[in-house]
Amino acid sequence: MREAEIARREHELAAGLGNDPRLRELARREAEVERREREVELSRDALDAQRARLDAVRSEYESRRETIATRARELDAERERLRDRSAALVATGLEIEQRERAVASAEAALVEQLSSAPPAPVDPTDEGGDWWAKQLHGAKAAALH
Repeated sequence: MREAEIARREHELAAGLGNDPRLRELARREAEVERREREVELSRDALDAQRARLDAVRSEYESRRETIATRARELDAERERLRDRSAALVATGLEIEQRERAVASAEAALVEQLSSAPPAPVDPTDEGGDWWAKQLHGAKAAALH
């Protein structure tokens, strides 16, 4: 729109100035200055837009960096908790192994004691049939005599 206005003014000046070369040169230079002003204005607007975008990107970057740093701290804490838990599990496993060895050692000692102990007394109820029947028959036989 601004370009069209400048072109229109140049055309009016060229038509209205007639043959005076100094006035035409002045009009041409004035039009050139106005074009350059417009270009500078457009460049400034573009630069302002880029700065605004850069600020937005920078703040997003800072936000994401803070989020990542927070997450890294959370992960470090979780890793430390898992290390502690793993160490506790290893310690518990070692305790269980020690207990199993102690039980196996006590069991072996008991087996050794039992093998060297005198034989158990013979159960009289286990010899040749019914012990109570023998006792009763023996009592009947003694009562008959």
